[in-house]
Order: sequence, then C-alpha cells, then structure tokens
Amino acid sequence: MTDKKMNFEVSKYDSEIAYLSFPAHPGKGKKGIVMKQKELSSLIEGYKGPEVYLDFDENGELIGMEILL
Repeated sequence: MTDKKMNFEVSKYDSEIAYLSFPAHPGKGKKGIVMKQKELSSLIEGYKGPEVYLDFDENGELIGMEILL
C-alpha cells in the first residue's frame, strides 16, 4: 500500500474546473504523464452530467479525472 493520497483541486482560474489525482499520479506539473484520455460520456450511453475525462498513464492505470461543470 502506498502512502500517497488522492488530491482534489479546483482550478484557481475557473471554479468550474477541477482535477482529482489518484495515488498513482506522479505529481502536478509533470509533462507527458497522461498517455490516454477517455471521456466518461463515451463509456456510458445516455450519460447526463458534468464532462468528466479519465486520464491514464503509459501502463493503462487510471491516474486522474478532470471534471468540467
């Protein structure tokens, strides 16, 4: 088990944008860490809700979620 924690941060520039980092996320500001991004609405037919983007690393592990209201 890792001692890293989840982190939820609302953008300081736009209060309708937030990011949830999971323990496997290597840290804010690291370039090239998101190798694949999938929109939640493309996975769930008829999804109605905020835009949610799932971020995956090079190993296919979910490392974060971007939420747009």
